[in-house]
Amino acid sequence: MLLDPKNGLYVFEVVLGYEVPGRTEFTSPYLIQANDADEAEEKIFEYMDDHGVSEDFWIEELSDPYTIEEYQQMIQEDGDRAYILLEDLTEQDLRELVGPAEK
Repeated sequence: MLLDPKNGLYVFEVVLGYEVPGRTEFTSPYLIQANDADEAEEKIFEYMDDHGVSEDFWIEELSDPYTIEEYQQMIQEDGDRAYILLEDLTEQDLRELVGPAEK
């Protein structure tokens, strides 16, 4: 995981919701970098649009912002917290979460 200040001053954890037959599911947290919460939401929606999954997912939870330094310190203290960047997921990764399309 590479956190680059050029991608945003803050790190947010985002949990996406999605429907599978008969129930609602949630992803593990992913990271998004942005300068504020509004920009984080814009980046998430743009990412979902670019991957053609905007109708399949929604933002269930967006954390408070962490500075890059704060987040890196948290990772050092608790290695289990090292989530991957949302932008590192492919459309295929997301499609596998919701299962085969029923069209």
